[in-house]
Amino acid sequence: MADQRSDSFGQVTGMSDETREPDSEGQRRPMADPRLQREKRRLAPREVAALWSGWAAALGLVVLLFWMAVAHAFGLGPKILLGATVALAAFWAVVHRQSVAAGARTRGVRLGSNSVAFVLLVLGSLILLNVIAARHRWRHDLTENKLFSLSDQTREVIRGLEEDVTIIAFLEPEPSPTRDSLREYNLLSPRLKLEIYDPVTDREKVEEYNVMSRDTLIVTSGEREEKVIGGGEEQLTSTILAVTSGEKTRICFLTGHGERSVEDTSPRGLGTIKATLENQQYQIDELNLAIEDEPTVPGDCAVLVIAGPTEEIRDKEMAAIVGYAEQGGNLLVALEPEGPDMARLLEPYGIVALPGMVYDPGWGLGGAAFVPMVADFTEHEITERLAQIGVALPTARALEVIDPAMEDPMMSPDMPPQPNMNARPLMKTSAEAWAESTPGEGVGRDPGEPSGPLNLAVLYDGGMVQPDPYGMTPPQADEGALRMIVLGDADMMTDEFISLGLMGNAYFVLNSLNWLVANEKLISIPPKEDTPRFLTMNERQQKLVWALVVGIIPLVIALAGVAVWWRRR
Repeated sequence: MADQRSDSFGQVTGMSDETREPDSEGQRRPMADPRLQREKRRLAPREVAALWSGWAAALGLVVLLFWMAVAHAFGLGPKILLGATVALAAFWAVVHRQSVAAGARTRGVRLGSNSVAFVLLVLGSLILLNVIAARHRWRHDLTENKLFSLSDQTREVIRGLEEDVTIIAFLEPEPSPTRDSLREYNLLSPRLKLEIYDPVTDREKVEEYNVMSRDTLIVTSGEREEKVIGGGEEQLTSTILAVTSGEKTRICFLTGHGERSVEDTSPRGLGTIKATLENQQYQIDELNLAIEDEPTVPGDCAVLVIAGPTEEIRDKEMAAIVGYAEQGGNLLVALEPEGPDMARLLEPYGIVALPGMVYDPGWGLGGAAFVPMVADFTEHEITERLAQIGVALPTARALEVIDPAMEDPMMSPDMPPQPNMNARPLMKTSAEAWAESTPGEGVGRDPGEPSGPLNLAVLYDGGMVQPDPYGMTPPQADEGALRMIVLGDADMMTDEFISLGLMGNAYFVLNSLNWLVANEKLISIPPKEDTPRFLTMNERQQKLVWALVVGIIPLVIALAGVAVWWRRR
């Protein structure tokens, strides 16, 4: 007996048991309509070849992508594989051109083509903007501390190049901070050329330039050439200045009176300062006037450094130093509490070294009052950004700036003393500091002892001429006049304290020396630190975040899914 079922039009369709096929459970199911069956045909040899070509093209594309990802270079092998892949894909497309043309007319393909065209338009716009930015050397660092940008000093040096400079770098192929930094240099000026070689594979260049280690940079300009190891920004910028100027600036360190020495390799020496100055292409020499019958400071000494003498300097030597200063020399003088006060040299310029040792319980390093930290920096290119790093002066001596009255016969005796416009403090202690007259013997502030804020460093710039008391002559700059910086402590520049992490000490000394030689372009570059950011929440805020992430947001997503399902149902 035939089963009767009602179709969607209300008609009764009869189907006998013979027209059913048994399923896997022994029950019969309807046989497929033979009119809906696609006739299977045997593929032609060309179609079989096209099928295999399509699969081979897909496999070739995958292999090519992996090859490029591993090799980081588009060599001969990838080029051959790319050509074979394109040829196989083209053969498949030609054989199935009718199917491809029919598929291209479908609605889905049209929508997909529009999406692809829009994506290509956006990508093309971005690429065009990058090309324009690269051609016009536009760069912008979005980080707060400008971690990926060169300093203003470096930008000024490179953009002001008047000669062509070539940097030949021997770097490994892997990305590195040195490679990124060199790229930033190259973008600053068309006068700077960059050549990068692999120290392992480019053996001819390695032998040509006699390269002995990796990360070696060779900076050339005309006939001048300098070699740099490491390639830090400060070091590289200094080397560029050296090859473009054609000479090295000489800095002399006085010896023979117990001064800190640049040749001393112990923690009490100035090895870090010397190494950094040599990296900046300065010529560092020691000068011992005590062994000379007629002491004279050499005229090519751009700066004379007197780093903490513990013995009195002979009259003949001091006369030579005073004469050097009067002739427009530059000095960095660092004093010690138990050393000479250098009054013959300093007082004519309105600077006096006070007796005793500075104690500052308010701003002592690690709570040690005898190692005062600088609490106040005067605004100057030397001290710029040093407040973020910190400077400490152990066993320091306080300094005073005198305001002498101008000796003018036309000036009324009743007029107040005019300020010393040439000398001014650079660094000060806190108001809690004092100058202890008897250090080590019942330390404490006594009546009569100088109290804070006390000067720890003083700058003298003879280039600023004093105006007349009637205000008729404005200050004028004299580039050949004396420049001098006086520090209340010499230990602050030794390796012993710099190695404690007090990099601000080293940067202050280096900045001072660069300012003394009138080389503000080379003011030392403080390190850039990526400031860590922390999110601190109280218990209530933590519970709210937990409820949002674990409870509320997943619940909202689930309810939205149920609503969509119910609406479609």
